[in-house]
Amino acid sequence: MYQTYLQDCQKQSIRLHNQCRKISFWRMITAAAAAAFFSFGYAKSFSFCYLLCAAAVLCFLFLVKVTNQKKDRLSDLSDFESVIHDYEARLDDGWKQFSIDGSQMHAYAMPHASDLDLLGKHSLFQYICTASTVFGQEQLARLLTQPDLDVAFIPSRQQAVKELTQKTDFTLHFEASARNLRTVSYDESKKNLDDFFHALEQESNTSLLKSLTIDIVPFLTLAFFFCYLCGIQQDFTFSCFMVCAMLQLFAAFLANRHISRLLAPVYKMNQTLTPYRKLIDLLTQESFDSPYLQQLQQSLSQKENAASAFKELASIADAVVLRHNVYAWLLLNGLFCYDFHCIKRYRKWQTAYRHTLRIWLEVIGTVEAFISLGVVARTRQTYTLPQILDIGKPVLSACALKHPLLKEQAAVDNDFDLTHQTCIITGSNMSGKTTFMRTIGVNLALAYAGGFCAASDFCASYMKICTSMRTSDSVNEGISSFYAELLRMQNIMETSRKQQPMIAFIDEIYKGTNSKDRILAARETVRNLAKPYILTILTTHDLELCDLEHDSDIDAVNYYFTERYSQNEILFDYKIKKGRCSTTNAYYLLHMAGIL
Repeated sequence: MYQTYLQDCQKQSIRLHNQCRKISFWRMITAAAAAAFFSFGYAKSFSFCYLLCAAAVLCFLFLVKVTNQKKDRLSDLSDFESVIHDYEARLDDGWKQFSIDGSQMHAYAMPHASDLDLLGKHSLFQYICTASTVFGQEQLARLLTQPDLDVAFIPSRQQAVKELTQKTDFTLHFEASARNLRTVSYDESKKNLDDFFHALEQESNTSLLKSLTIDIVPFLTLAFFFCYLCGIQQDFTFSCFMVCAMLQLFAAFLANRHISRLLAPVYKMNQTLTPYRKLIDLLTQESFDSPYLQQLQQSLSQKENAASAFKELASIADAVVLRHNVYAWLLLNGLFCYDFHCIKRYRKWQTAYRHTLRIWLEVIGTVEAFISLGVVARTRQTYTLPQILDIGKPVLSACALKHPLLKEQAAVDNDFDLTHQTCIITGSNMSGKTTFMRTIGVNLALAYAGGFCAASDFCASYMKICTSMRTSDSVNEGISSFYAELLRMQNIMETSRKQQPMIAFIDEIYKGTNSKDRILAARETVRNLAKPYILTILTTHDLELCDLEHDSDIDAVNYYFTERYSQNEILFDYKIKKGRCSTTNAYYLLHMAGIL
């Protein structure tokens, strides 16, 4: 599918490049014709030649406009092609080079986000994120790490994500329209937005006298200049014209620093306004069936119209950019009180839209996040929209479950139906225990966000996700690896006291201490987590913990991963099986490493 889009895009690019070359030739012809007509008319005093010169100039300007339109279209095609290449990169490991990986989302860096690789380098966020706006990236990070506790909202998000996934043309063009926003880093974009919102919140009062002055003085200036050109009392009118012009320049010079500070946020936002306008136009013109998407669409047109507001803001921003040219500044401020009119227009826009701008940008961000949640369905052959249950107890069932960050052809799928409250997984080193836990956790994060899962079928009740997997020591804070794990376990215990459905992933439980203390502590931990509202999945090398399956106070079940050996090679099938592990491979690994 993506190859078809790419080929069509490349054909259009070639055609537009050829058209630009032809237009460039005719621009040269019209420019030469204009110069020739002017020279001939001047030499021979033929007024008719001046008319032909003017016509040639108009033709030249028209061709310039057409050229700019063609170049804008080429830029759009380049952005579209970039989007297609990103989708193709997701079919392999090329997505690991994407610049947007969610590392800056410190506000959403929950413990399980790191353990399950939800944010950061080589993370789920890096794989599925198609958002280019700050609001889109933040919304996606929030949905993956801190989804709504109200399960009733999940089906509405699922319906919206499903509809957007089916609208391939719309989503690809939506992503391409925002592509230019990626030229500015997340931190810089966020700072520019924060500055702009802060400026909008400032009170803006313009006195009637000042408003009339900046309208009347330019009128008088131009009137005196017109009278001078018409020969009416030229000495007097020219003197009045110069006085008015100098007064305007003097006032602009005195207020320049203040005006520059007020308009600085608008100036910084200039490059981002065109993409936002395109995104809003796409959203308002598309037809949606999902009630959630319809609601988002309506919020762009109710009361104040987002499209017209952004069009006006873009016009103001263009005017602000023009004042940064020193020659334009002198001319425009000398004749039209230009800077004061820029402030006047901005103040008017600020009064009208400052309370709705953030809402509009959040709508765009929400749609971007929903498009990202459909990436699994657009890049994999096996996927499903999960069923989320609101039954007050932990339930988890999956068929052909795979880790979405592994190549689909190389990843091994597993069926998993957990009806017990505690699942103890044993197995040899590198047999797939930790990856299996992360597979469940990542797909749960996608499910709760409202996205597709990498499975043929997936069903789960809503559970708070807690993890103790990737713990490390800290020399600066004086925390050992074992104490770091204890802190994680303490957090899991505190969450369990809320008596709400939760799922706990514990990898190599208490690996930082001796085997005797580890087994004792692990047994007590499992016993404390053996509650009807808690689903615990833990991995261990201590086979003694498998005996908990026979403890009447603990509803536990054993699973394991194993391996086989062939010609001095260890071969893993990465398939989970019921029961306890009966093999070890540490000796073989040490032998292969040349230690034994």
